[in-house]
Amino acid sequence: MSVAPSTKLREAGSPKRARRRTGRRLSATHILIAVVVILAFVLNLLVLQDRSATTLVVVADRPLAAGSTLDADAVRLVPVDSSFEGMTGLVTADQLASFNGWVVERSIAEGALIDVSALVEPGSASGLRSMSLPVLIEHAAGGSLASGDRVDVISVEDGVAGFVAVDLEVIEVSEVASGSIGSISSFHVVVAVTPEQALRLAEALDADSLEMVRSTGAAEIQEEVASGP
Repeated sequence: MSVAPSTKLREAGSPKRARRRTGRRLSATHILIAVVVILAFVLNLLVLQDRSATTLVVVADRPLAAGSTLDADAVRLVPVDSSFEGMTGLVTADQLASFNGWVVERSIAEGALIDVSALVEPGSASGLRSMSLPVLIEHAAGGSLASGDRVDVISVEDGVAGFVAVDLEVIEVSEVASGSIGSISSFHVVVAVTPEQALRLAEALDADSLEMVRSTGAAEIQEEVASGP
């Protein structure tokens, strides 16, 4: 008895059935590498953008003496990285016009950045000039001065003390911060002066010899005494 060949057997000469190819699955390692590459690209782009962001700030174009006024002819603009931590304290190009004519509290070297804290607003109602006098707090009535006070200024030359200017109007004083003595020992006093008084005070500042006496309500000093050494 003959047996029919099994249908499972491939007929002779029939083509071999092609095996279906399945796509390779992405491994977790491949995905991680792709994520790292994308993040590196984004971070690099952000860094490049940050470096390109700059702000124009004000720099002294020549030495600025304490008591002088700030004007556009005395400064120049330089670009600074906008991410600079001290940017908020600097005078920028946008602010320059609003600070024009302000008084320079302390000497500023040529090429130095101009900090907002180094400027005080002029405010004399007498028509006189305004001058900022940086002085140690222990040489300025212990920091008890206030706007509207009157002060006398003494300088010492070759061991001889003399009045440089008397009965000056106090326009403004810097705030005295709390803390250790070292942190509050220096501040400034803005006074109204004549051109002659300004010159004498500038000489006293240059000699680093300044004593400020509160004279509010005190008797007027005689002219010969006030003439100085």
